[in-house]
Amino acid sequence: MKQFIVLMSMVALGIFIYAYIAGGGDSILTALKAIWRQEAVASPYSGGGL
Repeated sequence: MKQFIVLMSMVALGIFIYAYIAGGGDSILTALKAIWRQEAVASPYSGGGL
């Protein structure tokens, strides 16, 4: 479990550093947010569906 937490922390840190260097406009962070919202809406567990 500790290894998974460290892995997720390192991925989050990498994304944060990339977004900091690339800027806030058109970056991977913006794309990940859009994908996250789309999946949350399409999820059968979210209470809503397509």
